[in-house]
Amino acid sequence: MKVDVSFFDANPVRLASRASQLAMVQAEMVCTALQPAAVTVRPVTSEGDRILDRSLVEAGGKGLFIKELERSILAGESDAAVHSMKDMETHFAAGTEIGAVMVREDRRDALVGPYQSLDDLPKGARIGTASVRRAAILLYYRPDLQINLIRGNLNRRLGLLAAGDYDALILAVAGIKRLGVDIAYAPIDAEIMPSAVAQGALAIQIAAADTPRAVAVKNLVSTLTCPTALVEVTAERALLSFLDGSCQTPISASAVLDATGHVTLDGMILRPDGSAAHRKQMRAPADQAERLGAELGAELIGLAGGRDFLV
Repeated sequence: MKVDVSFFDANPVRLASRASQLAMVQAEMVCTALQPAAVTVRPVTSEGDRILDRSLVEAGGKGLFIKELERSILAGESDAAVHSMKDMETHFAAGTEIGAVMVREDRRDALVGPYQSLDDLPKGARIGTASVRRAAILLYYRPDLQINLIRGNLNRRLGLLAAGDYDALILAVAGIKRLGVDIAYAPIDAEIMPSAVAQGALAIQIAAADTPRAVAVKNLVSTLTCPTALVEVTAERALLSFLDGSCQTPISASAVLDATGHVTLDGMILRPDGSAAHRKQMRAPADQAERLGAELGAELIGLAGGRDFLV
């Protein structure tokens, strides 16, 4: 679709973003991708960024990262918002929609620190993470590990690692690459630690309206959608939706679209303490990605003996 970017010459696209270093880097990536359209970025400090002394579960959920951005769109202060899609719950604000899912970065998790693998970690090693999924998988694989909460930006986390508060950290490879930081890290094999739903994917949220400006914004950002990433995150988010997953539930889902037009979805659910886990893969044509996610969710619930496993 050809878009008349001159529409935004007088009034640039107003892009809302979390004010964190990584979020601003990602917003600048979107600005570059939208060129030659004129775009401005509006940093917003989210509640999730302000609360660093407790987990997202205790603070109110990962939706804390996006609520202020959604309010900005609905109030007409912004035309769109950039999100790390893994931070988006399956339900988001009425009156908004996903305008684009961009090309996906490496979805793996990384072990950051002096050790080359989880097997190299000493017995009882202290691992920093804010993710219930990562914590559960670590404990499932290595029950001896001590999992400790760590929140805040990358520099804060690396400072605590350097100070000896942790033996290693678990971070997303995508974030490390996008920030371009020079740190020692080892990607963790997906066979051991399958990724979070939509990890490595960026989403652009827009107003679901039919005003001339909203339509122009929708047409503009839609040009950034990666069809492969869209199919993959559709399957993953459908699984999450079926399981009614939130940041309180350790769930992994990683879909891969192959050259034959089929998508393979790898799903895993765990108890938060890592004492039990269930995992399965299923495959379907790309146009059935949403149904695939729901069907795999049902299979996992069956393996777990019912939804009580997720409580």
